[in-house]
Amino acid sequence: MNKKEDQSFFKKFIGDWEMYIASVGFVVMCLAIIVNVFSRFILSKSFAWAEEISYFGFVYAVFFGVCTLYKNQAMIAIDVIVDRLPKGVRRIVHIFNFTVLTVGNAFFTYYSYVLTIGAWVRPTAALRIPYSFMDVAALISFFTMTLYSIRFLYWSLKGKEINEASLEERA
Repeated sequence: MNKKEDQSFFKKFIGDWEMYIASVGFVVMCLAIIVNVFSRFILSKSFAWAEEISYFGFVYAVFFGVCTLYKNQAMIAIDVIVDRLPKGVRRIVHIFNFTVLTVGNAFFTYYSYVLTIGAWVRPTAALRIPYSFMDVAALISFFTMTLYSIRFLYWSLKGKEINEASLEERA
């Protein structure tokens, strides 16, 4: 690989960091479940730690997966009415929408922060890991979505069209 390819790989990796965390979480969850299923059938014993690890993987896959979808405007939405509005009215609807999403994501960021801090004293049953390590996924993802909401709101205020993912890209 030459230096230019290294930079483009690094830039792509940084640009899609949420997707990579979600993917790793999904793989960790699947592997923990597979290990536990096989241990039940082969050893007639299940591992409590495998269940906790799968919960961690699930939480990271869900929260960072939602970040990826939100960043690419690939969330499920019913835009039939909005798409038929005149451009000026559509822009007002988008500004209102992104204002509400910015406030909502900021609200959830604050409360996920409170949850993460409070969970430090509560360890998991098998591994004794503070639940803060699980809850921090919500904090980071809501904070990230707040930043994306601010960006989308800024673009809407400037009159820039925000591209949504096509149906093919959503699948």
